[in-house]
Amino acid sequence: MRIRKETIFVTVFLILVLPYCKKERWEGKIYKENGVTVVGNRGAGLWDKESGTEVEFIEELSLGVEKGEDHLMFFRLRDVAVDADLNIYVLDGGNYRLLKFDRDGHFIWQAGRKGQGPGEFQYPDRVAVTHDGNLAVLDEYIIQYFDDRGKFQKSWRTEKSFRDITFLPDGRLFVNIFLKGQPGVAAEYYSAEGEFLEKFPDEYRYGPQMSPNLGASIGGGYFKIIKDRVYLSIPDQYEIREYDVAGKMSRKVKRDIKLKPPNIVVSASGSGVSVGSSDSSGPCYLYKDEYIINCLTLVEKISETKYEYKSLLDFFNKKGQYLGSHTLPGAYTLKVIDSEDKFYFIQWDPFPRIIRSTLRL
Repeated sequence: MRIRKETIFVTVFLILVLPYCKKERWEGKIYKENGVTVVGNRGAGLWDKESGTEVEFIEELSLGVEKGEDHLMFFRLRDVAVDADLNIYVLDGGNYRLLKFDRDGHFIWQAGRKGQGPGEFQYPDRVAVTHDGNLAVLDEYIIQYFDDRGKFQKSWRTEKSFRDITFLPDGRLFVNIFLKGQPGVAAEYYSAEGEFLEKFPDEYRYGPQMSPNLGASIGGGYFKIIKDRVYLSIPDQYEIREYDVAGKMSRKVKRDIKLKPPNIVVSASGSGVSVGSSDSSGPCYLYKDEYIINCLTLVEKISETKYEYKSLLDFFNKKGQYLGSHTLPGAYTLKVIDSEDKFYFIQWDPFPRIIRSTLRL
C-alpha cells in the first residue's frame, strides 16, 4: 500500500503544531469602550496545566535578622528603593531611619532618627531615588532629601497628604495624593522645588461619601509611572488602566473575578470612619517589558477577630492576556523590580526582612 508524501507531511505538521495551538488558546475578548481598547480576560490563563509553565522565584539576597547586628534588625519596614547602581535603600519606619546597602548586601550607612528637626522622622512612609541619584523620604506632610552619602540636604512641606512619590528624569515629581471626602486615588505633578504643576487628568473614587475632612483607603493600587507609561490598578475591582504621561488612556485590562467590596464604615455622626480588612488589587509592575505583573490580595474572614490573607502575583503578556497567577508565601509584599529585572519583597513574619529574588519561568 502506497501513502502519498503530501499526506505524511500534513500528518507530521498537525502533530507538531496542534499542541501549541491548544496552548495558546485564549478565552477572552478584545473590544472598544469609549474609544479605549479593553482586554477582557475570562477563565483560566494561558499558562494552564497543559502548558507546563511554572513561576519560580530564586532567592539570592536577604537583608534582615531576628537577632544580630543592629543595622539588620528592622522594625516596621515601610519601603525599599534601588538606584541605578543597584544600591539598596531601606526605610525602617519603626526605628526612624534610612539605611543604605550595596548591591551585595553590605551595610554602608544609616541616616535619620526620631524627631522633628532637619533629617529627623516622625512618620516615614516612602523612599524614592531622585532624578540625580539622591534620596527623598516622604514623612507625612514633609519630603526630606539626603545625598547618596546619607547627609541631609533640604526639606519642604506639602499642603496635601502624599501616598507615593516618583521622580521623573527631568526632575519633576509624580505624586499620589490621599483623597478626602470619598476613598479614591489621584495623582499630581510637582516641580523639583515642590511647586504644583498640574493634576493628572484621571482619578478613581469608590466607597461611601464622607465628610470633606475625612479620608480612607483600603490600600492596593495607585497610579504608578513606569518608563513612559502610567498604570493604575483600581483597588476595589479588577481593572488595570494604562495611560501616557499626559493622562490619555489607551487600554484597560480586566479579569472576570469579583473582589469583596471594601469594608469602609462612616460613623453615624459622620465624624469618624473605620476601614476593615478587604480584598485589594494592585499596584502593578512591568517585567522585562514583556509582562505586566499585578499584585492581588484576597482576604478570608475566619472569625470575628481573625482573617486569612492570600497574596498573589497575576501575570499578563504585552497584549494584556491573562497568563496565570503565582501565590506568594505568607506575609510577602512586592516592592520593587530593579533595572536588572530582580524582584525585592518585604517579608513581615516571623521577622521583617527584605528578599531579592530572580524570576525563573
